[in-house]
Amino acid sequence: MAMLLAGCASMGAARVGIDRTDYTERLRQSEKEQLLTNIVALRYGDAPMFLGVTSVISQYTRESTGELRAAITPAVDNDAGAIGGAVMLRETPTVTYTPVTGDRFSRHLLAPLPPAAVLAMMEAGWSSELLFPLAVRSINGVGNTSRAPLFEQRADEDFAKVVAALRRLQRSQALAVRVRQKEETFSALARVRPALTASEEADLQYLSERLGIKRGAGELRVVFATYPHDEGELAIATRSMFEILMELSQGVELEGAPASPEASLVRIHSGAAAPVDAHVATQFRGRWYWIDGHDEPSKQMFLITQVMLSIADTGGGSGSPLVTIPAG
Repeated sequence: MAMLLAGCASMGAARVGIDRTDYTERLRQSEKEQLLTNIVALRYGDAPMFLGVTSVISQYTRESTGELRAAITPAVDNDAGAIGGAVMLRETPTVTYTPVTGDRFSRHLLAPLPPAAVLAMMEAGWSSELLFPLAVRSINGVGNTSRAPLFEQRADEDFAKVVAALRRLQRSQALAVRVRQKEETFSALARVRPALTASEEADLQYLSERLGIKRGAGELRVVFATYPHDEGELAIATRSMFEILMELSQGVELEGAPASPEASLVRIHSGAAAPVDAHVATQFRGRWYWIDGHDEPSKQMFLITQVMLSIADTGGGSGSPLVTIPAG
């Protein structure tokens, strides 16, 4: 029996890797499903509701019993004696949820994303062709399109050209943007590679003329505004996460409704049966909605949205009601 107990003593430690992998995968999948559910809910006119997981506690309890029976001489009823025991390992996980409400809801979903955060993602290598159509409302007065009814606006015909020029310069590393913070203000230092090709020079000249940025100005102040105050400002009007989710919801397929002729940032299919190969799927009002596992553009937009949700979540959740549910 001592050997049996000794073999079970390290079972809790041995499960650390297993539990961490299992919980991480389930939490990752749950976050994706919650995000997709909120996008679909917005398409039907429902308000978004997020429930954040603030802690996961997995407690193990080991219970053991032992029995020893010895024979006596002379033996009674052929009793030769016996030894035995039992060990039970019980897991009682506890998951704590925090609803995103009140001030945290305002900061997390209603406040526009910091323009410097969008530029910082571009600085880190994220494609401007993905970031700007999703998160930016306008750049120095050049407006993006919005199909969401609450924020509907027609696109400036030059917005796609500006983003494409930025992406070409970003891809060739002809233009590098460095974001710097000084107290409460941000600035962007734009550096141009000394030797430029003819096409790179043409892109830089186009951006300078269309955005009203003086060539050689060097450091630009990054401000949240629709229009710049002078040639030394880069005015970026960013969207809030609520706007972004509303824009994504325009890609949801509705039962019985014809497909929109306009391109959507993400394509979300719907059907009566559960999908076979989906990147993420959820049920809403008795119907399945999903992003196809082979739809790379939609998967990329969904991923960027997840990252931006994390960037926008600056609140710690203190003061919010906690919902603690024993899961075992």
